[in-house]
Formats: sequence, C-alpha cells, structure tokens
Amino acid sequence: MTHQVALSFEDGVTRFITCDPDQTVADASYRQRINIPLDCRDGACGTCKALCESGDYDGGTYIDDALTADEAERGYVLPCSMTPKTDLVLQIASTSEVAKTSAASYSATIADLQRLSPTTVALTLETPERDHLAFLPGQYVNIAVPGTEESRSYSFSSAPADKRLTFLIKLSPGGVMSDYLTERANPGDELTFTGPHGSFFLREAERPVLLLAGGTGLAPVLSILRTMRAAGSTRPAHLVYGVTTDDDLVEFEALRELDEELENFTWDYCVADPGSQAPHKGYVTTLIGDEHLHDGDVAVYLCGPPPMVEAVRKHFGDDGFQPTGFYYEKFALAAPSGAQPADEAPAAPEVVPEPEPTEPEPAEPEPVAAELGSETGAGASRAVAGQTVFPATTAAPLRAGSPRAEEEESATARAIAGQTIWPGGGGTHVLDPGEPMIGDAGARSIAGQEVLPARDDIAALTEPEPAPSPGCYEIGEEHPSVHESDAVFEARRALELGAVDITLGRLTSQQLAGYRLLAESTVPYVDGDRFVDAAAYTESNAAFHEYLFTLTGNEHLLKAYRALGIKGHMETTLRNATWCHPRCTQDHLDIVSAFEAGDRVTARRLIAEHSDRSKTTTRRAMSEADAAKRPRFVTPGRFAGKVVVVTGAAQGIGEHVARRIAAEGGSLVLADRSDIIEGLAGELPGEAIPVLADLETAVGAQSVVDAALARFGRIDVLINNVGGAIWFKPFTEFTPDQIEAEIRRSLMTTLYSCHAALPAMAERGSGVIVNVSSAATRGIHRIPYSAAKGGINAITASLAFECADSGVRVVAAAPGGTDAPPRRISRGGEPLETDEQRAWFQAHIDQTVGTSLMKRYGTLDEQAAAITFLASEEASYITGTVLPVAGGDLG
Repeated sequence: MTHQVALSFEDGVTRFITCDPDQTVADASYRQRINIPLDCRDGACGTCKALCESGDYDGGTYIDDALTADEAERGYVLPCSMTPKTDLVLQIASTSEVAKTSAASYSATIADLQRLSPTTVALTLETPERDHLAFLPGQYVNIAVPGTEESRSYSFSSAPADKRLTFLIKLSPGGVMSDYLTERANPGDELTFTGPHGSFFLREAERPVLLLAGGTGLAPVLSILRTMRAAGSTRPAHLVYGVTTDDDLVEFEALRELDEELENFTWDYCVADPGSQAPHKGYVTTLIGDEHLHDGDVAVYLCGPPPMVEAVRKHFGDDGFQPTGFYYEKFALAAPSGAQPADEAPAAPEVVPEPEPTEPEPAEPEPVAAELGSETGAGASRAVAGQTVFPATTAAPLRAGSPRAEEEESATARAIAGQTIWPGGGGTHVLDPGEPMIGDAGARSIAGQEVLPARDDIAALTEPEPAPSPGCYEIGEEHPSVHESDAVFEARRALELGAVDITLGRLTSQQLAGYRLLAESTVPYVDGDRFVDAAAYTESNAAFHEYLFTLTGNEHLLKAYRALGIKGHMETTLRNATWCHPRCTQDHLDIVSAFEAGDRVTARRLIAEHSDRSKTTTRRAMSEADAAKRPRFVTPGRFAGKVVVVTGAAQGIGEHVARRIAAEGGSLVLADRSDIIEGLAGELPGEAIPVLADLETAVGAQSVVDAALARFGRIDVLINNVGGAIWFKPFTEFTPDQIEAEIRRSLMTTLYSCHAALPAMAERGSGVIVNVSSAATRGIHRIPYSAAKGGINAITASLAFECADSGVRVVAAAPGGTDAPPRRISRGGEPLETDEQRAWFQAHIDQTVGTSLMKRYGTLDEQAAAITFLASEEASYITGTVLPVAGGDLG
C-alpha cells in the first residue's frame, strides 16, 4: 500500500508524491521529479532536514550530527532516511523553486559593433563569467535591451570554445533592439543575458550534415561549422544559405575561411530577389541536390522563418525523402516596441531573415494600353449571337495615370453606368455587424419549420496549426520510426552528450547527490542480466535520464528529450521483457562517478556505451515480443471460411487463441472490456473486428453477437474465455460481495454469451461452443472461482445434451496453471501487502504445481492448441466433454 506525502514549501506551494512503505521520501520525491534539498543520501549531513507535521513514519538510521535527539523528538526528520507508515505532511526548508533549475544570468560588455550590411549588424560581447558559461553550437540567449524591460533572443555565431561571444542581428524598423543598436549602443556598454536556451544544436555522429540557413539564421549554422572546424571534423557538410536581397548577404569571408579550413565542407547561396547580382536566384530548395542527401543517411539542420521551414518540409515530403534526422528552428519577427502584450513570453530575435515564400512571386508587368475589341483583344466579348453590341474603344490600363481625387473616387464608387445609386456625404466605412448568428435550431429551420434533424456527430472544424508568436522560437526535430531506424536512440545519446558539456563540473554537491540517488534507484530491478521488475526499471530509468536535462536549466532540452518518447517506447517494448544488458544499471552509477570526478572523457564514453547497451536491450525485447506473438503450432487453413467469436481476447489465453485462429485463416470477432483488442485486431492477418463489451451483463453479451451477425451473418464458433480468479484467500475471508463478483466474472459471462449466440447457431443447424473452464475446480484459496468453473463444466455437459439435435457441439478445455506475461488490465482484487496475503497466494501456486504430474505451468501455446483443436472440424465427434490441459491434473 502506497502512502501520500505532502511536501509543503516555504513559499506556500504544496506538492504531493506517492511513497511505498519501504521507500525513502527523498527517493520517491526525486523519482517524481521534485528535487528537494539533498546531499549525503544516508543520514550523515542533515541537508534535507524537514518538519513532519502529521503522520507516522520510521525515521531510519542517521548520525546525531545530522539530526539530534531533541530535533527528532520535536518532529524533525531526514527524508533521505525516513520511510512512511501512513500519509505524511512535511515542511520543506526551502522554496518550491528548488524543484527546478533555471537558466543562469550573465553580465557582459559590448566589445565590438559592426555594420555588416544595410540590414545586418554583428554584435560581439565579452563577459567576465566566460569560464562559467557553457553552450552548445546552435543554442541562443535572451539579451536584455538596455533602457527597456524587454529582451530579445539571439543565437550564438561563435563556437563554444571562443572567448568572445558573437551574434548576427537583423535590423527591424521600430524594433527595440534595432533602435538601441543603431542609435544608442557603443563599445563598452553593459548588457545582461540569460541562457543558454534551445535544443537546436549539432548532434555528435559521423553521418553527413546538410545545413540550411535563411537570413540571420546563418548565426547558429556558423557556430556549428566553427565547432566542427575546432574538432577537426571530417564529416561531409554542405551549406545552402538563402536571403531575400543582396543587402542581406553577410559573413562571406567567414564562409570562405571555413571552406578552406574545414575538410569536406562545401557551400552555396541564393537570393530570392529577381534583380539580384547573385549567380543563383530563388530559394534554398532549388540548390538541394541528390548528392547532398546521401540516400537519406543525412542529418538536416534548418534555421529560418516559418515559411522557409515549411517550404523545405514540403519539398522533402513531395519527393518522398525522409532524412535520418531533421532538426529545425523557426523564428518570427519581433513586434515593434510597444506592440507586444505585457504577458507575452520574452521576444525572440528581431534578427530574422525575410520570410521565404514557397513559390517566387512573378514580376509585375509594365502597364500597356489595350484596345478593347481589337483583333488581339476580346472582340467576341462585345458580341451577342455574332452581332456586335458594344463598339470598340480605348481604355487606360488599371492603376495607370495620376491618382484621382478622393471626391471623384467616391462618386465613382457610388455609381453604376454613370448613374448615382448610393447617396454620398458623411457616414462611416465600418460594416454593419448584422444580426447575431442564428442558433442551432433556427439554422435547421425554414419558415419556422425544422427541416434538418439535430446532429451531435459532426466534428468541429480543425483550426490551422498556429505559427510561432512574433519574436518566438519554435524548435523541433523529427526522426524515422524507431521500428525502421536507430536514429531515435542516436538522438537521445546526442542530447545527453550535449547536456554533459554544459553541466559537468558545474553541479553542486546536492545536485550530484540527487543524481546518485536516482542511479541507485534503478539497481534493485535488475539481477545480473535478468529483469526483476521491468516496469519499475523503466520508471526509475526515465527519472535518472530526465534529471540530467533538468540540471541544464534548459526547458527546451528537457522537452526535446521527452519528445523522443524513449520512456513510452521502453514501456511498450520491455513490458514482457526478461533480459537486460548486465551493464545497464552499473552504467548509471559509473556515469555519476564520472560527474563527481569531473571526468568529461569518461562520462561521454559511458553515455555512448550505455546508449548502445540500452539499444541492445530494447531490440532484443522487441524481437522476443514479436516471436512470442507468433503461434508455435499452426495448421494452415484449418479455420478458413469460419467466423469465430473469442471473448476475453485482449490478453493471455484469449489473445493467443485469437492469434492462432487468424494464422489458420479464420475471420474473428474479438470481444473484451479493454480497448487493447483494437490494437490486436489491427495486428492480425485477415479480418478481425473488435467489440468493446461488458460480458458480465446480458446486454453486453448480446451486443457482441449482434455485431458478429451484422458483419458476417453467422457465428461458426464461440470461444468463451472470460474469467479468472480475482482474490486468493481462504473462503472464510471472502465477503458476500466478493463471492458474487467472482461468480459474475467466471460463470455469468459464459452463461450470457451462450444464451446470446445459441439462437443463431440453432437456426443454421450448426455451430461449436468452446468454454474455457479450469483445473481449479479442486483448488484452494479461490473457492468462489472454483465453484464458478464447476458451473462451466455443468453448462458444457447440459448444453451438449440439449443442443445436439440442433447440430451444435458444446465442449470445454480446463487449463491448469499457465505461464503468461503480466496482465495489462488487472482483474481487480487487492495488492498483496501483508505476509499473510502473500502466503495465501503462494499456497495456491504450490498446490497448482504440486497436483500437476509434470510439475510445471503450461504455456499459452499449449492451451491454445487444445482450445483450437476442440473448436475445429478435427473434433467433430466430440461434445459434452471437458478436456483437462493441466499436465496430468484432472481437476
């Protein structure tokens, strides 16, 4: 039984966590992403000291220097040592901000301010805190605009190792930063900025890169290229740089230097303006060649305004091209000073390239007077039935000549064929708002008579995806499906390596203590190369990996990591996994040790190796899961042309029976209370329809039969699989309600389903009903369930007598203990919390194995083999029989 712990912070914020009885409060807190003060983790320092306002707990072990006897008497506790016995309320001696890590602030001075072109400025900053500032190539900072309360976001164009920080800034008329830089800024001025921010940065890999930059989106690309040069990279890299006009072209000298000094680097550029002097006029997509795409094994980095980003995505989509990695950063022009709402997030850069349209706009032709009715004009338009009605005339072209006076223009607008229709003078150009919108009923009526019936199944119109707010970044990345590529695993490793570069050597002892706590929390769930609890490992592993991104203070990095969906992927693939790479949990501990030692090389090596080991673990689990889904035994075509209803088909025996029947050509109706059957129906070959229903009711059972008849017109086989013990304890411990629940689950579901399906079978004069009974008719600690299964045996024998003349066979299989994956949908019941409950449960397992002559549990394949045999024509002379499938236990 878990307990709820309320963590009450000094700033009035209260956060709630759940904590197991054998789990320390600090451990539970960190796993649930609430990083309370912590240092030693074992009751030696007192950093986490808190006051327990209510609840009962075990204080654990600690030294007196950490918590004195007097403090303990007054209710003080150490969350790193204490475990709860009841729900708790703790006062935490800190504000709720300790659960977060925000971006750092830095002071700087302007070292240089250079006008690169009429539209672009290069800003160079120096900061005395340069040794404390770590960033990744491609990231940005928010720079406060002196004399205002606003800030603007700019990407570094310098490399992370450069002493000076450089930025490219697009000048925007009326922009607060633009006004400052052009009117007031001077070298030596002081600025402040916060950061770094963003998850757009160069990922470490050997595959080629394609860099696409629009306008001052060149800045992060320069940072990336300069980083590659400093590292001696030999990765093939190609840059396409696009701008709107020749005035926007900058940093050619820097690009030429990179061309000379960076091996395997090439670049090209284009200008959208048709009047440009550039050799290439148009847009970046026109300069992307097949040689730059490397058959898809390429990482694309794209920085520019939203139209450019979408144009590139459309270009790739139209060509059916999917790169291994697609990283983009969209940004929109910041609003002029005073136009931004006070509650809007800090604005992103005014320095943005001009929006790049997806198609070039045609140049406007020079006006030329046209003779209406000439041979080359539209003479036919002046004739009706071949008779000329309007004489030819010469008219001035539209928009030609000097502007007309406002009064003359107004008079023309109020006239038709020279005749004034609307009186002039006064008034307003504001349109009449008209009547309010007609209500739903009125809109469906004509002359007061409702014509169209009301509808509640019409979906709302879909609103277009909003573009980034003015001045805001939108950062993202896309990868092929994990089932098609390992790119997503590489993406996780790249993000983590980036996080190492900006956190290692900068963490406090408390942060490192939290990191080690989370590393240690993964250890109990793996024993050697076997999972003890795969689900618990997945949860604790996710908390460990996320914590590093929390420590970066960069929300974009944390979101980028979460967006990869690693946790969800592991939850799916490791659900039934048994094997884990034996180094995985030790990796966690060793990574933290490398952080504590400040050993960057070892930390990076371990993260790369851990990524490969995690990939191996999940890949093996996926392979084993796929193999487990394939029936071990198959008789091809045995159910061809048959319509088979399987109840309880979402998991366990029911799912395995459904998979085998599908493999043998049957058409299926899958019935269950869980929507898992919808996914199963999509996986199976042939036709399978899912029907969600509560088979503990007659209505639910009838709905399944109705769906089968509506789709297929008949039911050839009904397999009643719903059932299963809910509680395991001596009969005297059951309440009346629990007895009734067991009977409803394991007896009434079959009774109702038989009652619903038999009329259609009898009418056709054929059909098979296979009931799933149990060898537990002689089992301990589940007497109501045993009674229900005894009822199944009675139903089978009696219905076989009653329905024989109708051509309907009724048989049953009685499984013994069966080895199956953990249930995805619980039957209910209670968790085994006490030693007594666990002993009752173990006793029923011991009895099940003990009464089997083969002294083992059966497999799902073995149970499905017996059930499908009874359902097939091979058993056409068997009815009224219960077949034990329990290793010799006759039940």
